[in-house]
Parts: sequence; structure tokens; C-alpha cells
Amino acid sequence: MAQFCFNAENALNCPICLNLLTDPVTTSCGHSYCMDCIERSWDQEVYKGVYSCPKCRTQFNQRPTLSRSTVLAEIVDGMNQEDPAGPEDVPCDVCKGRKLKAIKSCLVCLASYCQSHIQPHYESEAFRKHKLVNACSNLQQQICPQHHKALEIYCQDDQKCICVVCLGGQHSGHKTVSAADEMDKKQVKQCICCMGCF
Repeated sequence: MAQFCFNAENALNCPICLNLLTDPVTTSCGHSYCMDCIERSWDQEVYKGVYSCPKCRTQFNQRPTLSRSTVLAEIVDGMNQEDPAGPEDVPCDVCKGRKLKAIKSCLVCLASYCQSHIQPHYESEAFRKHKLVNACSNLQQQICPQHHKALEIYCQDDQKCICVVCLGGQHSGHKTVSAADEMDKKQVKQCICCMGCF
């Protein structure tokens, strides 16, 4: 018999920004999004005259009117208030007193943020170009010490992470991939090696 595993936290993540829902709304096809995320997505579809659900691609001839999903909002609010940073978690750098668990780190601000403190990065134009990554405690190691840019590229020739400025300089012409792709590939290899141990 197949085993069903429900992960409530993933079910409460927005399919667009992949973070815990903020001001959740639900489309007529039943999918939920952050109000700002779905509005921005649909703003980009205005020229088509047809709007679609980013998750299932159901099309709407008119831009749907969205209303706040109060049940989801209450669940998310409850999760936000009950998620203090544990010893293995990255704490929010902005929280005063009891530090909440950080969900994202900004490579421009060099700070980690909980669900509520990350919101300005999604809502304000001033933060739109900031580079957000999953919360990490070693932020300095994510930045190029020479150019102070995010280490987003993996140089396969030199087998190390580099920034975009390095790519145009001493690593010009080298074989490169995105650092995230290389990390995924290494994690898969590690999993395969571990599976061979059993």
C-alpha cells in the first residue's frame, strides 16, 4: 500500500517565490499564492489578454478578482509566531529578543531574515535587485573576497565558485555552470555513494 506523506510547510509555500505564503489568496482552480506574487505574475501577462495559473496553467479570459484566504493566513501567521531559531537553524539578524528562524539570506545586505523581516525584499523596489539565497550562516563565504559579488558560478576548470566579474577576467573562456547546478549534481553523487553503502 502506498504511503501518504503530507508536508504542511511545503503546502503553505507559494509556488512562485517558494516561501511561506504572505497575504495568501486562492485562484478559482484551487491554487494558493502570495497576493503580491500572483499580481506581479499577472501584470506580466496583461499584453496577452489571457491570464493563467502559474501552477496548473488553467487560463482565465478576465483577470480574476482575488480575495484573501483567511484560513491559510491564520495558519501561516501561527507558523510564523511559533518558529524560533533552534541550535541548528540560522537566526534572523533583525529579530529583537527571541530570534526567529531565518528563511532567506541576502548576499547584498549580508543578513539573514525570518518570514516577516524578509517581506521588504519582496515588496520594495529598493530591494528588487538584491540576491536572496536559502538561509545560511556562512554569508561571507558566499561572497567573492576580491569583487564583493555573489559566488553564483562554478568554474569547472579551476573547480571553485566564482562571481560574474571573475568570469569576465581570469576565468574568461573557462568551462562554467551555475553554482546551484553544480551543488545539486554533487548532492546527487553523494546520495548515490551513500546508497551504495547499504
